[in-house]
Amino acid sequence: MVLLCKSPVSYVSELVGAGKDIESAYWELVVKDIQDTCKLLEPIYNETDGEDGHVSLAVSPKLANDTNGTIEAAKWLHNMVGSPCVYMKIPATDESISSMKEVISLGISVNATVICIFEQLIFCLPKYEAVIDAYLDGLESCGMTDLSKVSSVTTFYISRVDVTLDKKLEQIGTTEALDLKGKGVVAQAVLAYQLYQKKFSGPRWERLENRGAKKQRLMWASTNVKNPSYPDTFYVNSVIGRDTISTFSVQALQAFMDHGILSRTLDAKVSEAQDIYNAIEKLGIDWSSVGLELEHEVLDSFTKSFDNVLECMQKKAMNIYSFQKHV
Repeated sequence: MVLLCKSPVSYVSELVGAGKDIESAYWELVVKDIQDTCKLLEPIYNETDGEDGHVSLAVSPKLANDTNGTIEAAKWLHNMVGSPCVYMKIPATDESISSMKEVISLGISVNATVICIFEQLIFCLPKYEAVIDAYLDGLESCGMTDLSKVSSVTTFYISRVDVTLDKKLEQIGTTEALDLKGKGVVAQAVLAYQLYQKKFSGPRWERLENRGAKKQRLMWASTNVKNPSYPDTFYVNSVIGRDTISTFSVQALQAFMDHGILSRTLDAKVSEAQDIYNAIEKLGIDWSSVGLELEHEVLDSFTKSFDNVLECMQKKAMNIYSFQKHV
């Protein structure tokens, strides 16, 4: 289906007028958009042997707690797009982590997202380790001889964590607590990178690598600084490491190009990161509650955005369809 000289709203209004429900019309439009983007990125994908040149397509956020629903949605969307460039974006809830193994075993690449969770032990590491294991399990279960076309990233949200954590440190209000503001999420990233290096080494990984498997790279999202008292390149400067990806807003990219510091920082101060974790733990902050708060916040935001888009499309499509009927 080709869109030529038609606005998206006009196209959707035709689908609605033909009896399509608005969500089905939405997915048709999204799939076409992603297909076009994949075509633009295919040269990069081919030049880098599949390392780069990807575009993520999120399954419905309403499926975040539905394992089977997520699997079926990922399979359908991957088949509809029909390009190796696409990542199925799946939130790392407990239920959806279970779906990742199955999706990856089918040869479908995955962007595991919403990893901004503080869990029982060391920040979000138990959650992150479960995501890595789902990827490794999926690769081991995959029937493909050559695994080089299957890849994955894990997305960590950076500034969102510090916004929540800093509020709790301010509530404690001691000099020690206030001195830890802006340090928790960077420590989280450093410790996550240590786990990444550990899991993607050794005999188990080497067996998969011999089949062409790619490492599940870490991707840092929400790297823009929300606290104006922090340097505008603070987060970007702090999460630079090999085999990682950083996403930028235009403002953050311009700031980094102007005065950022290009230096490998992720594994430069590992012991300091562990000390920061220990110091925050001693303050009595409930990591589990912070994790739940952030997970609910992000998923709620995604769901509201999804619903708002559908509602807006419905109104505009019906207005155009009604107008066309009376012309």
